[in-house]
Amino acid sequence: MSESAAIHGELPTESDVSALLERLAREYLVPGAQFAVRHRGEVRTFLHGVAARSSGEPVTADTLFPLGSTTKLVTATLLMQLVSDGDIELDAPIGPLLPELAEAPGPLRESTVRQLLSHTAGLPDMPATEHDPSLRACVAAGAGVELLSEPGRVFSYSNLGYTVAGRLLEAVTGLSWWDAARSFVLQPLGVPSGFLGAAPDAPGGLAGPAPQTAQHAVHLPTSSVHPVEEPGLPKALVPAGALVTSAAGLLRLSGPHHGADGPDVLEPELLEEMRRPATDAPLHGLAEGWGLGLAVHTDGAGRRWYGHDGNTGGATCALRFHPESGTAVALMTNATSGRQMGNQLFEELAALGWEIGRVPAPAGEEPLAGAALRAAADEVCGAYSSGGETVKVRAEADGRLVLDRPQLPPARLELHPGLTFRLRTEPEGARGDARHGSDESRDLYSFVRDSRTGRVGGMYLSGGRLQVREGTGRLG
Repeated sequence: MSESAAIHGELPTESDVSALLERLAREYLVPGAQFAVRHRGEVRTFLHGVAARSSGEPVTADTLFPLGSTTKLVTATLLMQLVSDGDIELDAPIGPLLPELAEAPGPLRESTVRQLLSHTAGLPDMPATEHDPSLRACVAAGAGVELLSEPGRVFSYSNLGYTVAGRLLEAVTGLSWWDAARSFVLQPLGVPSGFLGAAPDAPGGLAGPAPQTAQHAVHLPTSSVHPVEEPGLPKALVPAGALVTSAAGLLRLSGPHHGADGPDVLEPELLEEMRRPATDAPLHGLAEGWGLGLAVHTDGAGRRWYGHDGNTGGATCALRFHPESGTAVALMTNATSGRQMGNQLFEELAALGWEIGRVPAPAGEEPLAGAALRAAADEVCGAYSSGGETVKVRAEADGRLVLDRPQLPPARLELHPGLTFRLRTEPEGARGDARHGSDESRDLYSFVRDSRTGRVGGMYLSGGRLQVREGTGRLG
């Protein structure tokens, strides 16, 4: 039996999905959400709540939500179109194509498109810049950036990589990122779209009359929900996170990968290339692998799904699709707690027999203590840096490990076997249910060893971003 014939089973009834969405949205204090499903050629959209707590305006199927980093799928598709046209090469250095890098010293000019789009160029997240630089100015500022790892070998999530990719698009086509995205991806696929803030040539940022949701910051331990003002992204981050659309629009955007009706914006072999993991390096709870603008996930039956998650200061987005069956889902929320809600939604759908590729809940290992903790502390204590930001791991007199971060309170570092760890920062009186602690208390982070020396040489914090230990140099 083919994989597509054996896939998934039936989606729970519409009333069951609606009830599940509403229950979880209320549990995670999410004011409004859309959940769109493409299954057996049909698209259904489930709705909950309001676009803004302040107005009470209901979420509709047309309400636009921020994509956050899922915008990277558009940027990756645009770069692959240039590969298709023969304007750029996946594995050639980008330096000769960018005037600001052609004569600049530093390793950035040797980066390739494949490395940029798969987060394997060794770049930090973003360089320190002043004011609101253009794509070109930001790339010029990052020309001499110090690499965190050897290119092509280690995964480290980097918005700078997509800033460079957006600048490459601009230099090769002579178009702004927004013009190219709208002309060659969004409009051909019929994606209702807007801009977080105002697009340069689209007053109000919207390509149509659809309303855009408000955003909300949620702190579950104290049950607080506050509106978030998002005036727009810095220009340098536009290719990494500036788009808004609806859940159904996100399914159209990913449609070429899962067989939805629409134009061929890219050849099948290049779509497949986007989905192929670029490295076998572990991603430490973020995904199973990473292709070109797409994360790779595995469901409970071992089937590969693809997609991307996105977060802003007050909204979340999650996309998953399975090309062989043509199944796809998109969850949009207008609250920071939407990420936890989405994890729980996928887990409960799986419990009902409808599997979706997802990051499995971390195993509940007992933290290290006593002599084992003291021995591990000798390995991990020290300073770790990325892009000018430094964090420190230290041991207190009672043996506990603490993580010090700029502009944040110290967090207790709960170390587990295998050098994974959680951070404990909940205030006193937080709810007893572990699911409702801060994101940090639920997320699993990791120290990593340098493959050349076997010593701890870095750590992963904040969504797969690598921090390198002082004195290590580039991780191998």
